[in-house]
Amino acid sequence: MSAHDAAFDRALTGTGLIAILRGLTGDDAIAVVEALYAAGVRLAEVPLNSPDPFTTIAALVAHFEGRMLIGAGTVVSTDAVEQLAATGCVFCVSPNTDPAVITAAVAKGMIPLPGFVTATEAFAAIAAGARHLKAFPAHGARPQLSALSAVLPAGVSLIAVGGASVGDIGAYREAGVRAFGVGTDLYRPGRAADDVGQRAAAWIQALQAPAAPVATLVHAAQAMVGESPLFDAGGTLCWVDPTVPCLLRWDGAACTRVALTEPVWALGQVGSGLVGNGETHFLRLVADGSITAGPEIDVGAGCRLNDMVVDSLGGLWGGSMHRGLLSGRGALFHAGSVELPAHRVAEGLGVANGMAFSADESTLFVIDTLARTLLAYAADIHAGTLGEPRVVTDFLGVPGKPDGMTMGPDGHLWVAMWGGHAVVELAPNGAVLRSIPVPAAHVGSLAFGDDGRLFITTARARLSDADLARSPGAGGLFVVHP
Repeated sequence: MSAHDAAFDRALTGTGLIAILRGLTGDDAIAVVEALYAAGVRLAEVPLNSPDPFTTIAALVAHFEGRMLIGAGTVVSTDAVEQLAATGCVFCVSPNTDPAVITAAVAKGMIPLPGFVTATEAFAAIAAGARHLKAFPAHGARPQLSALSAVLPAGVSLIAVGGASVGDIGAYREAGVRAFGVGTDLYRPGRAADDVGQRAAAWIQALQAPAAPVATLVHAAQAMVGESPLFDAGGTLCWVDPTVPCLLRWDGAACTRVALTEPVWALGQVGSGLVGNGETHFLRLVADGSITAGPEIDVGAGCRLNDMVVDSLGGLWGGSMHRGLLSGRGALFHAGSVELPAHRVAEGLGVANGMAFSADESTLFVIDTLARTLLAYAADIHAGTLGEPRVVTDFLGVPGKPDGMTMGPDGHLWVAMWGGHAVVELAPNGAVLRSIPVPAAHVGSLAFGDDGRLFITTARARLSDADLARSPGAGGLFVVHP
């Protein structure tokens, strides 16, 4: 490895940022790049479609004497590489993959950063001698980058350029991106050097912040619909796939599937035993899959039960939905036990989904997936009644649809976002505190373990073959320590 290679790698690892200075003029160059240097940036690129770029690059190289590594962008010919070699340019960035340009840059002691879109281009660039690959344009390419990063040779890094923002850093890093090339968000002609420096400082601060939690796959269950995870009395994580139907049990190492005689849409726990929601009744469920059904519930024509929660008295609270997703047909039901008749305690919902009680059980929180709202009902678990609901949040701006829900150890609600590739944490007032990416589109439900880890179930339903190729863990069990 050359001295340039080692210095470039240190700068890229240390900052994770390449400043792209398209349109930079010789008059502004020193002041702008000094502001970048003061902010912590160590790699700056002057694209060759800027005014008099070769003179500007040579002047910057001479001024910084290695403190800032200066490169060229939009390098698309071997003639340009020859000219750059005389300026002291350290790295050559291209919008495309041209093996001749890559080879020429390496031969002149410069570091090539070729642009690519496809895996074929990426591996052609590597074969020509590139160790750093520019994903361009990076906007919308995270699923492909995630798949590609898993098969890249050791020592090859991905740099995202085009469309990435500070808010995207965590998601791109999860996809395997090592650094970012940032252009107009930092610099554009006429922008004052102080402004450029402040923008760069914000990027550096975000890049050097502790990494956000990432959900990782712990078991590829390939469930068509993974629902209602909970830990049983023995510490085994249980959840259901009602489409098979089956009960899944994961002991931390291995997962077993137990066939069920009917679909079970949600699980709860009473004492040391499991209870659940069948289509139109509550039920008891044992580890071998045996089911004891309770009295039939009048859920209404075309409707079925969906999610559920159990209170500290052993009372069962279940939500329903219309099979055709008609609005206003969902309801909430309560029964003192599986064996007792259930009565309707609320109605007028779309899809009654994730359910959780507040710590004092005076409030029952319910997701209405169809309306994309979180509702709060005043609850009396002794009387088995609910008051009128209020809307806590409408998940404005949060991708996907709210689905399963659980209460965290600190009293915050956590919601799985179906179609949103994420779980979100809510403040008591409904504000979204953070979103944790999950590498699966359809996130169904979630549950906390005693050690504070959050276990997340996902689904393969309604995903195309292309979707499944981009999210190979879909239908699996994920875990994150928030």
